[in-house]
Amino acid sequence: MRGLWVVPTPIGNLEDITLRALARLREADVIWCEDTRQSQKLLQHYEIRKPLRSLHAFNEHERVGRLFDEAAAHHWAVALITDSGTPGISDPGYLAIQEALRRQVPIEVLPGPAAFVVALVGSGLPLHKFAFEGFFPRKGQQKYLQKLQTEERTLIWYESPHRLVKTLGLLKESLGPNRLSCIARELTKQHESYHRGTLETLHAYFLANPPRGECVLLVAGPQYTLSPPQ
Repeated sequence: MRGLWVVPTPIGNLEDITLRALARLREADVIWCEDTRQSQKLLQHYEIRKPLRSLHAFNEHERVGRLFDEAAAHHWAVALITDSGTPGISDPGYLAIQEALRRQVPIEVLPGPAAFVVALVGSGLPLHKFAFEGFFPRKGQQKYLQKLQTEERTLIWYESPHRLVKTLGLLKESLGPNRLSCIARELTKQHESYHRGTLETLHAYFLANPPRGECVLLVAGPQYTLSPPQ
């Protein structure tokens, strides 16, 4: 196996891809991807035709070894992508990287998009210190929130639209209603939006206006409780 290339892909707008990423996708012998149907949209847009192998959260434990064996037998260079963003960041990819290290396969990681970074910069919340928490947990929420009450860094989560209102309610009760916050939706897509305010105002807004699309939730530390500029 000649190498594993970790290639970030756009989080929405298909134009947000680097020349180096396109070059690696064209040079790869095979592409490991999260969802072959989703990846085909990007590849067809750039007229790239390569064999695809699915590697996602539900099959990676049982399949990653076989995929490495196949690539090693053919001396392939592999491009690893996910549906959007950087592999391994709240997406499949970690196990493949660990397996490559175990097998001493050369790894090349390309820089590229990550939705939480875009949301943080556009939120207007403090940038100098932050903590990306991945997807908001579904279990053990009260204990989890207690640990965050004195966290001074800007906190960032991915959240689904159908759970956003409930999560905002939990945060409002635990961290206080006046904590500065932001919801970034559908980043880089046609209906991209930022909603800035306090936990209380955002909870009320989305209670009255059920959200759609992928959401990034950001909350500033306890030292930031004033209303943001309108």
